[in-house]
Amino acid sequence: MRVLFVVAALVLAACSTRVAPTLAPPSGDLVLPTTVPNGRVEIVVKPSYPNGKDVTLTVRLIPLTGTLRGPLEPYVQASGFSGTRVVKHLVPLPVTATAAKAADAQLLWDTTDDAGRAVPADDYSLVLAVIDDQGRRSTVGATITLR
Repeated sequence: MRVLFVVAALVLAACSTRVAPTLAPPSGDLVLPTTVPNGRVEIVVKPSYPNGKDVTLTVRLIPLTGTLRGPLEPYVQASGFSGTRVVKHLVPLPVTATAAKAADAQLLWDTTDDAGRAVPADDYSLVLAVIDDQGRRSTVGATITLR
């Protein structure tokens, strides 16, 4: 009788409807990886930024061999409802990473255009270049959302 009860309990448990737990929406940073010839570049962004506030982005260089230098020539490009155009050229502080040691660089955008005017809430693209020790240049990008 006890065995029959255990079997019945197992059958009922297997047939019962289970509700999957609800996961909270992600609130942390997003890491956007891009493969380059000798490793990868990760751009760390938030899901969105408040319009009118400074945006700080982390560019992580992770070469598997040799070296990787960047960010070079970074700029922000309008990529949403405002159309596609270069909005702001950023001032880079390039770093060099080696296969033994990755390196992080920070980029700051004050959410203004090159003329100093505030930009509207929209989607923008961060575009930058990196170069490896073989002279291979790669363009990397990430989306920045201003709300």
